[in-house]
This record gives sequence, C-alpha cells and structure tokens, in this order.
Amino acid sequence: MCFFKKDVYIGYSMGDLAKVRQVLVNEGIKYSYNVHDHSGQWMGRGTIRGNFGSAGLNMDYTKQYTVSVKRKDFEKASYLVNSVLHS
Repeated sequence: MCFFKKDVYIGYSMGDLAKVRQVLVNEGIKYSYNVHDHSGQWMGRGTIRGNFGSAGLNMDYTKQYTVSVKRKDFEKASYLVNSVLHS
C-alpha cells in the first residue's frame, strides 16, 4: 500500500467489489484495486494449486480484492462503502 492511500474494502466477494467500485464511480472518487490470488502462491517447486490441485480449496476464498482511495477521500469513501454493503 502507498503512503498516500488507504484501503476502504478488503474482501473475497466479486459482487461486493462491483458494488464498491460502482458507488465510488458514481460519487467521482478515484480508486485503485488489487486482486491477490492465494492459490497462485509459490510453495516449493510450484504453486500451491499446481502441487496439490484444487481439491479441498474453497474457491470462494482464493482471490482477495482490495480497493484503495486517496487519504483525503477516505472518510467519504468509507461511509459510501459501508452504506452500500450493509443496506
């Protein structure tokens, strides 16, 4: 994370990610997002999924989404994100 940004959403739901991105676009708040794929992490000679397959992995929790905004927009963005996710 950059020193000039703060995370307003960290989660595993692509649907929630879409809601968060849409509310920020509607309010004109610039954001960046990152997708972290846990099954693609390297372990030993290959990735976790490559070594063990996907048996036993809950596919709903393999990708983590993070949305960040500028510090000056954090308070408003945080309010909007909470209102759209908990309504």
